[in-house]
Amino acid sequence: MEIDLWFETLVITDEEYRYYWSLLDKNEQDKALRFVQTRRGRSYVASHGKLRLILAEYLGMPPETITFSTQAHGKPFVACGNSNGIRFNLAHSGDHMAVGVGYAYDIGVDIEVWTDRVDYHGIVALCFSEEETRFWSDLPKERLQEFFYRLWTRKESFIKAVGLGFSLDVSQVETAVQGPSRFLSLPSGCGSPKGWCLIDLDLANGLSGAVTISGADMPKIVYKHLG
Repeated sequence: MEIDLWFETLVITDEEYRYYWSLLDKNEQDKALRFVQTRRGRSYVASHGKLRLILAEYLGMPPETITFSTQAHGKPFVACGNSNGIRFNLAHSGDHMAVGVGYAYDIGVDIEVWTDRVDYHGIVALCFSEEETRFWSDLPKERLQEFFYRLWTRKESFIKAVGLGFSLDVSQVETAVQGPSRFLSLPSGCGSPKGWCLIDLDLANGLSGAVTISGADMPKIVYKHLG
């Protein structure tokens, strides 16, 4: 099994912005215009324009002709007749975006830029398991931020892979705090932890990420970039 993982920047020129805008459908353009902050709207246009360019490489069709639909809890999928079972997931944070692409396997990707504007203790109390909370609380102060984002991106990548959103109790998405990354327990109805693969991404300092993929066999990750 092989999963392609695309990393792209959301920092674009005005000319690039106009090009990516031209690739979006009416719904995407309307959503971009609803962002109050210009920077967020610009990032949305860049991420969704680049997503279309990436998927076009697999679908063999012009990026502006790709159509999407969403599952019950909002996870998007390619709705074209010639999608060939392609699965994808988009994540973005700060000036970065990542897209996981594969076939026949559910994929969830999350990346997060570290920030101090987060109530770490409040989120840990609500979203971490007892063992995760205990381990995190015992860490030296200088490691708290790094480990928080490691665990959080794991949880969010699973939520995105299973496609149920935050209707899940994320404190029940428990992963190993030591040793190889893996799921230890999952919410009811999400299958066995052994039925999902978890990969921590080795990214730049101040940026964390994780990928969750359905299936028991660990996939090969191929890193790609639009060029």
